[in-house]
Amino acid sequence: MYPVNWQALLQQHPQDAVIVLIDGTIVHANSLAIELLHAKNLNEISGLRWNAFLDFSHPNQVKTHLQAGSSLLPQAIAEFCQLKTRSGQLFDVEVRLHSFPIQRQTAYVLRLRNLQTQPIAKSFHVNTGLTGLPKNSLSHEALHHEKEILEMIALDNPLTQILQDVCDRMERLLDNGSMCAIMLLDQETQKLKLAAAPGMDPDFLNEMDHLEIGLGQWTCGVAIQSAKIKITENIASSDLWHHHREIPLRYDMHSCWSVPIKTAFNTLLGTVDIYHNSQRHPSDDEQTLIMDAMHVIALAIDKKNMEHSLATSEDRYRSVVNNLTEGIMVIAPGGKILTCNPSAKRILKIQDIDTTGRRHRYFKRIFREDSSEIQIGDDPASIVLRTGEAIANLSIGMQLHDNAIVWLLVNVQPIHHSRSINKTEAVLISFTDTTEVRETERQLQYIATHDALTGLPNRHQLQQRLATALAHAYEQKVAVIFLDLDHFKNVNDTAGHAAGDGLLCDVAKRLSSCIRATDMLARLGGDEFVIVVEEFDTAQHLKELADRILTKMREPFVIDQHQYHLGTSIGISVFPHDGTDGPTLLRCADSAMYLAKELGRNNYQFFTSDLMIRAQHRYTLERNLRRALVDEEFLLYYQPKVSLDDGKIVGAEALIRWHMPEMGVIEPNEFVPFSEEIGLIVPMGRWVLSKACEQAQKWRQQFNIDFKISVNISPKQFQDPKLPQFILDVLLASGLPAHALQLEITEGLLMVEAEHLSLVFDAIKTLGISISLDDFGTGFSSLSYLQRFPIDNLKIDRSFIHEIPENQDSVVLTKAIIAMSSALGMSVTAEGVENLAQQNFLKEAGCDEIQGFYFSKPISVEDFSQLLSQHTSTSSAN
Repeated sequence: MYPVNWQALLQQHPQDAVIVLIDGTIVHANSLAIELLHAKNLNEISGLRWNAFLDFSHPNQVKTHLQAGSSLLPQAIAEFCQLKTRSGQLFDVEVRLHSFPIQRQTAYVLRLRNLQTQPIAKSFHVNTGLTGLPKNSLSHEALHHEKEILEMIALDNPLTQILQDVCDRMERLLDNGSMCAIMLLDQETQKLKLAAAPGMDPDFLNEMDHLEIGLGQWTCGVAIQSAKIKITENIASSDLWHHHREIPLRYDMHSCWSVPIKTAFNTLLGTVDIYHNSQRHPSDDEQTLIMDAMHVIALAIDKKNMEHSLATSEDRYRSVVNNLTEGIMVIAPGGKILTCNPSAKRILKIQDIDTTGRRHRYFKRIFREDSSEIQIGDDPASIVLRTGEAIANLSIGMQLHDNAIVWLLVNVQPIHHSRSINKTEAVLISFTDTTEVRETERQLQYIATHDALTGLPNRHQLQQRLATALAHAYEQKVAVIFLDLDHFKNVNDTAGHAAGDGLLCDVAKRLSSCIRATDMLARLGGDEFVIVVEEFDTAQHLKELADRILTKMREPFVIDQHQYHLGTSIGISVFPHDGTDGPTLLRCADSAMYLAKELGRNNYQFFTSDLMIRAQHRYTLERNLRRALVDEEFLLYYQPKVSLDDGKIVGAEALIRWHMPEMGVIEPNEFVPFSEEIGLIVPMGRWVLSKACEQAQKWRQQFNIDFKISVNISPKQFQDPKLPQFILDVLLASGLPAHALQLEITEGLLMVEAEHLSLVFDAIKTLGISISLDDFGTGFSSLSYLQRFPIDNLKIDRSFIHEIPENQDSVVLTKAIIAMSSALGMSVTAEGVENLAQQNFLKEAGCDEIQGFYFSKPISVEDFSQLLSQHTSTSSAN
């Protein structure tokens, strides 16, 4: 189904061929369009692209929109072009382009009108049936009247006068009391309107104006409907008049002969009607006279219609040319401007072509894309005037008299002499102002190749520069220096992103001051920068550059009257020793930079073969991790949580393990941090959450226990806006109650912007899920976090528990954490409990739960099920 406005176009313009395009191809066409394309049916042209049947000789708005295929038009636009039929025939058409949205696409509606000149109808002559007769007075008089009427048509007399004269002459020629009327068909109302009837009663004329077409609607109405001569000898008894017979009878009209007026192409224009006050049938001679009169009338009407059409067409062409955004000029030999449209005057800043005179007076110079100047005589207009061959889509620049530069896309067509195609008497120049487009392209090119924040070259331009440098390196060395700011995240977290952006701009300025003009500094994104160094002799040059950078970056950064100290970790790779292509050199420099970070940050390191092995290991690890996620090589171990109140297992922490084929089980500290680095932690975390909830619900149902499962959530997971919905989906799928799930987070997560965290916390707490703060006391511990965020449980880190009860400081701190938690209404879990003394101390201090090797290490699903079975059996026996 198409929108109502498309259907309205068909109703408003039934005379037009209408084609509907989606994605540039035909999806619908009305019968006129199918006929215009010389197709048999819609299926033959369905799917045909617009450029397969429309041929635009020069750039224009219609062509531009059809090429773009996605922009809505505020109003219809018109253009002239050639239409190519299925049989290969070409002819001129006017095309009007409309648009409307349909299912997130733009559909175009083309209204097409054939502008091909209609052949003039053949002039009438006296029918051979009359001319074959002896030359009597009737035939001579008919020929005389024909000649006079034709002269009137040739002299362009008014149509009304011609039709009135034809009626007078017909009545005189017939000389039998006949009265003649001429009715014209109104194409809009499809009614017959009185055009001429000089000998009839005015009252009767009022009755016969605006007649309907069809049976029972006067003889003329039936003649138009059938396109045939209709003769009514007796109006009183004729079925053709049964609706209106009283009207002519009232005026003593008893018979009527109606002949449809047709053009040479059988287009109906109206009727010639002969009325009599007696019942009569026309003789052969009378019919011949009427038919000849019909041809003369058709000729007169057709000529007037054609003149009107030509005048309308000229006005339309003039309106189109004057309203084109393209400039149009006609230039004679010698450079005289014969005419130009308003757009040409606007683009070239021409006040008056009469005072401007010749074309070289409105510009100072013309130049090519490469800035080379075009001399007068070698300009496009002069070349076409000289060769007679058209020039299309030539881009030139022009400096006008006010020194403004405009860029033009020019088409030059020769205007040949009417009598000699080899002689060019002028040229038609059409041109589009592409100045803004070129400026936009320049800006887009800049945006595509530069960092929006610092204005430095971006990754795309860096890759191009590296490729160019390496292509011309030969025996010359090229180095890549990879820089990463140390602890930059602290600036964003404490001072905000705006301050961080300002600091990055300052970093760009400092680094730029350290390099040569021949070097390139680029920003990859975030706090990562790259320097491409060419034309150096030894590694000493690179060391000195790295030392300059480290010295410059040690100076404090002042933002909002606060000082920030940042270090810079630098990695260096050299062509051709470390790599022969850009991606390899970048990867090697990146590996060297990570080594600098591991060696204490704020230093530089060169890439070595050991780093190559390390990089290969990281690559292999990443590939295996991605495969493991797909092949389900991960599994979960569970470490029980025991209540110190009654010694029962009240829950467990789900801990991921990787069972790699041929290598066995791999501990999480070997792959979880790397998973966060390469972006696999979110899908991995979702898998853990789903499996843990599913297993916890099985244990709850199997052993009929109140069991809570704890799942670790990484900061990247917590920042996922889809996390609350995913948790809800998991709970619904597994059947696990919300209160039986506890999410464990770390203190580092709480340093993210509080507004974002609050939204996620609120959504999770609304579900009824509890939140535990893991490793409390080891990170950026702050009591404000406990006030600002809805924490339900604190997990005391094993580093405190390990030295209890021997270390008095650990004892004091642990008691303080338990007391504070109790005061804030939070439960406390101690992890890393390894002996009875630690358990007894924690129970006496008021700790709620313990977790550690003293009770059980993390174990498999099967072992944990057995442990639950034994534990529940023991509890039942007790």
